[in-house]
Amino acid sequence: MSTLLRPTPVSAADNRRALRWRAGLFAGFALIYSAVSLVNHYLFRTAALDLGLTTHALRDYAHLRGHTSTLLVDSPPTNFLFAHFTLIPALVSPLYWLLGSWTMLVVQIGALLLGGWGVYCFARAQGLRPGLANLVLAYFFSLWAIYSALGFDYHDNVVGAMALPWLVYWFERRRWLPAALAFGLLLISKENLALWAICIMLALAWKHYRHGAVAGRAVLGAVLAALYFVVVTKYLMPALDVEHRPFQQVVRYQHLGSTLPAAVWNTLTHPSLLWQSLFLNITGEAFYNYVKLELWAVLLLSGGVAALLRPWYALMLAPILAQKLLSNDYGLWGINGQYSIELAPVLALAVAELAAQLHAQRQRLYLIGTLALAAAVTVATLYTRQSKWYQRETTNFLLGKHYRSTWGLDAPRLHAALRRIPADVPLSAQTNLAPWLTNRAKLYHFPILRDAQLVALLKTDKSPWPMTPAGYLQAIEMLRTRGDFRVRYEDAQLLVLERTRPAARPDEVLPFQL
Repeated sequence: MSTLLRPTPVSAADNRRALRWRAGLFAGFALIYSAVSLVNHYLFRTAALDLGLTTHALRDYAHLRGHTSTLLVDSPPTNFLFAHFTLIPALVSPLYWLLGSWTMLVVQIGALLLGGWGVYCFARAQGLRPGLANLVLAYFFSLWAIYSALGFDYHDNVVGAMALPWLVYWFERRRWLPAALAFGLLLISKENLALWAICIMLALAWKHYRHGAVAGRAVLGAVLAALYFVVVTKYLMPALDVEHRPFQQVVRYQHLGSTLPAAVWNTLTHPSLLWQSLFLNITGEAFYNYVKLELWAVLLLSGGVAALLRPWYALMLAPILAQKLLSNDYGLWGINGQYSIELAPVLALAVAELAAQLHAQRQRLYLIGTLALAAAVTVATLYTRQSKWYQRETTNFLLGKHYRSTWGLDAPRLHAALRRIPADVPLSAQTNLAPWLTNRAKLYHFPILRDAQLVALLKTDKSPWPMTPAGYLQAIEMLRTRGDFRVRYEDAQLLVLERTRPAARPDEVLPFQL
């Protein structure tokens, strides 16, 4: 670990053979990732939060404007960067002119593929031959955390997490400028990734502790990440908010302490509290039993043992596991959604580094076994999970029903109907329609009406969030009959209402409960 890493030289024939396999891996997994993410979008299985929210901001950034987010259900219209401080949409905004509402999903898939390339480069730099590095690449592309993230919309932390392999790769090669760029990309992807970056840099300092100058650079990176987190969450985000509210994400940990430092201190000084938070259901409802244990089991079976044997990677895992398991929100505990994506590159780096330490004859056996077990875990969890509210049709690309509408919608007809809705008119939309209707300054998440001139709703009650199914249908009937809306368009699946007079209450929100 103390010398500059160089790839093991190989023959031209071996290199060509490995290149063909590698090209096949990239092409094959690009198709699989698209089959999950892009199919979901076409079939209206993406949502206002977060794809609609981000695409709405992307449109303004593409026009070189700042953006006021109107889609939040728990906030008045406010600066987009208050919800999550991410500069990724601004950086990729020119792509909006080419890809429209597909932009962030394509960026997310591209980031995963680039992250895989970083994993491959790291594996080669560790001394693994191209064929073995391809096995590490296949392992990374097969990890369950990637499919969980792709199955649920777009999220900025997916893009940010894919900077990690490049950060570590360039850091290991003492290429400080590209390492700094990867570090910066990770920081600006999402405010909470700065906490992860602290542990990443401390882990690299630990790994290279024998080399004072190298370890010192890593410690400096940790300090910069800590300063970035404090400045962004304590000063910038509240200043950008229309109501100047404090950082909102800490509410998930207030059962541990009134502030984030208090929660950390209270947890570290009370071992029983830490144990309960890491492994046990703290809700008191048996329905959520074993969700945390599922995460631990899947993590260990998917290569987590490598992180224990290369413990600096365990340190990189620690803040992500703490963010998930110490929360009072059971939705974060398990293996659903985007909340585990940061685990994937860490595991891949740990597996590559551990393999490089093995005898040459054991490297292939270890990597094939690890890949096979990780792939088996992924396939099993595509079909069934203990984690709550998992919808197989959004994530399991092996199922025929993944390629059909979840609610029996006629997707081509619905897309055609949505194209007839005028742009640049204030509109309130049901969550699954919102990502397709971002071509306006004011887009609200139904049942928030405010000054919306149009209301676009699916007539099914199968996706009513944040309302109950009954409440959603009641709201539709109420708007039909109360006099200030009329039907502009209606078919078997879509209802578009239009105001008949100016809004009497420009701050109107129909009743709902989060």
